[in-house]
Formats: sequence, C-alpha cells, structure tokens
Amino acid sequence: MKQFSILIILSALLTLTVKAQSARVEPFVDAVPYSLKTPSGLFLTNQDAASVKDFFNTQTSIRPENIIAVDEGYYHGYRLCYNKANCMDHQSAAAWIQVLTIDEKECIAWFEKKNPELLMVPFLGMKELAGRHKQTKEEFREVYNHYKKLSCRLYRQSEDSKGEEANELSLVLEKYSNRINRQTDQMFASNSNESLTLPMNDNEYSWSLWLQCLEELEVVGYVTLIEYSELPGSGNYW
Repeated sequence: MKQFSILIILSALLTLTVKAQSARVEPFVDAVPYSLKTPSGLFLTNQDAASVKDFFNTQTSIRPENIIAVDEGYYHGYRLCYNKANCMDHQSAAAWIQVLTIDEKECIAWFEKKNPELLMVPFLGMKELAGRHKQTKEEFREVYNHYKKLSCRLYRQSEDSKGEEANELSLVLEKYSNRINRQTDQMFASNSNESLTLPMNDNEYSWSLWLQCLEELEVVGYVTLIEYSELPGSGNYW
C-alpha cells in the first residue's frame, strides 16, 4: 500500500512537470540566432511577421494576451504581449515577443533618399571592375537594380578568421574580394596531361565571381527580426 502511494505521488509530480514544461512558448521553427557567439533575445527568419505572429498565437500551451501592431520606419509587424504589464514600455516587467519584417520597397526608397551610399556597399568591387574594364553601364545597372535589396537585409553576426565577431555581409564580401585578388593571372589545369588554360578572360572571371558573391548574400540575408523581451530560457514564458 505504501509503495502504491509513492507511485501515485511520483505520477502526480511527473504530470505537474510535464504541464510546467508545456506552458512555455515554443521557439519559431526556422529562426536562427542573430549572433553565433553571443546569446541574446534576437533571432532572424525569412518568414514574414504575419506568419510568425500566427505561429505564436495558435500555440496550445500559451498564447499572447494582447497583440499590438508596430511600425518602425520601414519595419512593420507586431508585439505579442504575454502578461498584463504595459508591454510597449521598455521599463516595465512585461513579457513580450516583437516580430518585425522589412518592407523592401520602403527600405530602398529610404536609402535612396537618405543614404544611397549604403545601397552601393555590396557592389563596390563590381562597380570598380566595371569602370576598370569598361563593363557596360547597362549591364551593371541591371545587376544593381536586381540585387540592391541586399542592403535591406539583416545579416547574422558570425566569426572572422581571427575568431572575432563579424557581420556575415562583410565576411562574404571579403571572401570574394580575396578570391578575385588571388586569381589574377592564375592558370588552371585539370591534370598534367592537359594544357593549362584560363576558364575565361580575367574580366569575365572576376565578374562571374562578383555575381556569385551577390547570390550568396541573397542566401545568408534575412528579412524578419524576432526579439524576445529577455533571453530565451531565462524567464517564465521561454
């Protein structure tokens, strides 16, 4: 009888533990941490703010008590409030998740008006190459117009070759710049029985590498920022 009572108590404790664990907000499925080195409440995704909001709002364990629309410049989205504190007051003890997506057209228009130099950052090497080798202005303009949205992306903080924190935008640009510098006058051979040949002339090869650079930036860039009011794992909700 005593053993049966102990089993009942253990079963009750296990049930309470499972319930306590299930009461936490589950993390968004494909979000990645903003920094690979420093833990924080910031995460990135390419799902839009509405999709992320719906994910949190339909969880069976715990849902936000209030959802507030947020517009900050060319960022638009929601703040999901999980307790009755004023979650728009950064000084309060509120628990919230904020989800903001960049409006691409608004962002480009803002940069073109306020700081067009920043839109050009991913293209500096390509622009220099076009000027040095008389690449047609039309060709460069087409590439620029297609990829200028890259300056309106969010990029993770990763590590450089020295182990220091660095933005992935800068790391990708540096990687391709180094590759192009090393390939000058370089010859390639598949094996000793074949003649040495260049895959294409120096200008075309460098141009193709810069195009690869832009394609890679498009892969590593994100459009939506997810921010938790405190570090996930440290609070009552996440």
